[in-house]
Amino acid sequence: MDDELQDTSSPEPTFERPHRNGSAHPPEPPPRKHAPWEFLILSLLVAILCIGIILGWTLVGSKSPERLDDASAAALATACTKAQTALKALPNPSPVQGADRVARVRAENAVFDTMLQQFASVHPTGSTPAAAVKGWTTDWEHMVTARAVYADDLERAAGTDTKVRLIYPATNAIKPVTNLMDDFVRENHPRLDACFTEGLQLEVVEGPRDYKQVTK
Repeated sequence: MDDELQDTSSPEPTFERPHRNGSAHPPEPPPRKHAPWEFLILSLLVAILCIGIILGWTLVGSKSPERLDDASAAALATACTKAQTALKALPNPSPVQGADRVARVRAENAVFDTMLQQFASVHPTGSTPAAAVKGWTTDWEHMVTARAVYADDLERAAGTDTKVRLIYPATNAIKPVTNLMDDFVRENHPRLDACFTEGLQLEVVEGPRDYKQVTK
């Protein structure tokens, strides 16, 4: 009967045979520490790469298909420079009263209209640059129109509590059109830097004007 009883005792545990060093697994090697000179070399390489990119962009220029020929870029830049000079000469550069602001915006728009007429006489070589200048000029026209609407609204709001603001034309109803305008100037850096909207204070309809050379 004892032979028929099953052995219910637990099996003998098995153990991994220890290694000679007394451990079942060899210890992990300590992490390698980097010497200070390695970080210095890495920093120098990054700095050299950044300088190379900046110099390449500055000296060689953008490779955009919308990059203008020298003559066209010079003609547009000259028109923008003349416009900035004319804007600086306008009276009351810091209009406070509503009527003064209206007069200032309209006087600035007259300068911009003259500049856009000069843009129209520029005909770049190549279909892509020509289309880019046409689209860029159209964006300028839309901004000048928005400024004119602002001036008209401000004039009608005289003597009331109506708040008037400049409504920017936008692409996809999100990105202000002035961003695209400045992108085109960057693609032609540095030859077209005189045409940055900030340098011409295109977006400023209230407060003091600050006309300066802009490079980006």
